[in-house]
Amino acid sequence: MEETIALIKSCLISKKGGIPIKSLNHEFEKIVGEPIPYTRLGFPSLQSLLKKVDGLKTIKKLDGEETLIVNDPKIKHIVDLIKKQKEDYKGTNSKYYKRFAHYPSSYYNNINRNHDNTSKDDQYEDRNKVWFNDNIKYYKRRNGNQTFNQTSNLESTKNNKCLSYEVYDNEHNNIIVIEKCTSRIERTVYEPIILRHQLIGDDFFLQLVIRNLGLPVWRQRGDMALRCGLCISGQTINDCVKKLNDVECISNQIVIMLGAVDIYNGASFDDLIKSMEYLLKILRYKFAFSNSAIKICTIPPLANLSLHGHVDKARALYSFNNWIRGLNHEADSNSENCVKKNSYRIIDFFEGFTDETYTTQYEWFQLNARMVSGCKHPYVLWNKYGRKRAMEILTGEL
Repeated sequence: MEETIALIKSCLISKKGGIPIKSLNHEFEKIVGEPIPYTRLGFPSLQSLLKKVDGLKTIKKLDGEETLIVNDPKIKHIVDLIKKQKEDYKGTNSKYYKRFAHYPSSYYNNINRNHDNTSKDDQYEDRNKVWFNDNIKYYKRRNGNQTFNQTSNLESTKNNKCLSYEVYDNEHNNIIVIEKCTSRIERTVYEPIILRHQLIGDDFFLQLVIRNLGLPVWRQRGDMALRCGLCISGQTINDCVKKLNDVECISNQIVIMLGAVDIYNGASFDDLIKSMEYLLKILRYKFAFSNSAIKICTIPPLANLSLHGHVDKARALYSFNNWIRGLNHEADSNSENCVKKNSYRIIDFFEGFTDETYTTQYEWFQLNARMVSGCKHPYVLWNKYGRKRAMEILTGEL
């Protein structure tokens, strides 16, 4: 909601004299790349959304046309600067999203989009190196002015699979490419892949995909959430269930980290268990997964939740992580639960980011909570060193 309002105000400011109400949606789409998602925000019409936005004013011009302008004292100095610009100035027309280059998916030569004319070298016969070779091609193409020695990187990372991710882990120079695509039901989803395993998760995994794996991300039309395959910003367990109901084919080995968004949304421990059990049943019966092919991750510490200030959410986090750890124990043979619990592999991210007393180690996390594209609650994600540690934990178990 806040991001959409900020984009609307930016759109209005970019046009000297405001924008006619009937043209606002069109101008917004020209700049942002999609119409104003008022329906997704719960409003029946655009006018209903605009009534809830503070700092907007409707004026009538001489021709009788109703025009919307920004009347916010906080950004009055910006409006004044724009008024002083020349009439034919067009530089701000697409300023906000200019950094998000729109390229066709075939541009990245992704492993799932091989063409018939690809050379034998591009067929990626060594499946363990698929993710690494593809990322090199992607980064060389995106950063044409930067020298990049592929041979030296391959040699330096040959004996240490964790180090191969550090080549791209740069806080300031890492370019995030968002490709706009139309909403459609994907029947086959194989990405993102790491060491033959497909990642399924929310913003924690998506952060690794963007910053460490260097894969492109998508933003579907009408949906602000960033995504790469089955790693979707703001994805709850039930959201993943709905996605899997539409998908027909996924990788044969998967790693799941879900539940953080559910906890932020106030889901109880029982709700989390019920949703996860249903997800595991779908994987077992629809996709014929054996338990050994599924690796489940505990939820990392949610650094902006405290034991004293968010008692229910903290209790749900600790209880759900303990339940996940219990999936690796032998189940009672008389249990009515049809999900066998004796062979799931568990990757304990919570333990990896806490000390022996389960106190959150904040040096692995960013300093402030940040809004993410798919969730209404702020996240405290890993910093550069936390992502490196997360990759070490993840690759060490694959």
